[in-house]
Amino acid sequence: MTKYSIVTESAADLSRAMIEKYDIRVAQLRVEFGGEDYYDNLVSMEELTGYYDRTGNVPTTSGVAPGQYVEIFESLINEDPDTIILHICTSAQLTNGYQSSIIADNATTPVYRIDTKNVSIRLAFIVLKTIELIEAQPEIEPEVLVARIEEIAAKTRFAFIPGNIDYLRAGGRISNAQFLSATLLKIKPLIEVIDGFLLSKKRYRGSMKLVVRRMLSEYFEKFNIDKDMVLLVYSCAIDERIKDEMEKQVELAGVKSITWLKTGGVITSHAGPGSLGIAGMEV
Repeated sequence: MTKYSIVTESAADLSRAMIEKYDIRVAQLRVEFGGEDYYDNLVSMEELTGYYDRTGNVPTTSGVAPGQYVEIFESLINEDPDTIILHICTSAQLTNGYQSSIIADNATTPVYRIDTKNVSIRLAFIVLKTIELIEAQPEIEPEVLVARIEEIAAKTRFAFIPGNIDYLRAGGRISNAQFLSATLLKIKPLIEVIDGFLLSKKRYRGSMKLVVRRMLSEYFEKFNIDKDMVLLVYSCAIDERIKDEMEKQVELAGVKSITWLKTGGVITSHAGPGSLGIAGMEV
């Protein structure tokens, strides 16, 4: 029977339970602040947000070095020389994981790479759908599997609202003028991943509760989402009432299975605390 091993990056925001259940190998991006360097999934959110509160500076992030992929690939081959490695990558437009993986390849390890052109729970969704596909068709050939994963990636849809635009401004992701306008008008930008890039083509005005309602209403109107499963994501310091409202709206849309994930250090460093989002697949 064909044995596949899945490798992805910490920017997928997969839960520890998922990682352990499916034996997913996760390459860690890094977060730096206050002169200290941390692995993405090990950084304390309290320390991360506290650093910004104290200094007004956002943490910086960096991608995965080739050496980390060398260690992961060698470990998988040592465990099972016949395994076929699937590296389901964060968008190559956003971080260096895809390129680092190529550098790490010694040409003797069967590594199939898929640039999903995605990040956060949209990447997590693709990973989970890949596992579902392999479980249903364990003998599927690698080339066929890669093509199916690319189809899944093309059909996934992601909508994300940053919780604190101070982080966007401090990180140079919006101008001071845009920040001032958004603050005065209580505007929240909608972030989508388009062709591998994070883009904001829509903005919402009002309380976060109203923003959630509008975002989800428009999300389900715009996309014919498979109601069997969606992923929801939140970052630290989210108001639990907002999470409840988001879950309520998704259930009203007819979704049968909802899974919550939490952003790690890298995504939180870019979007700030109080962020939230949704990912699903069109049918």
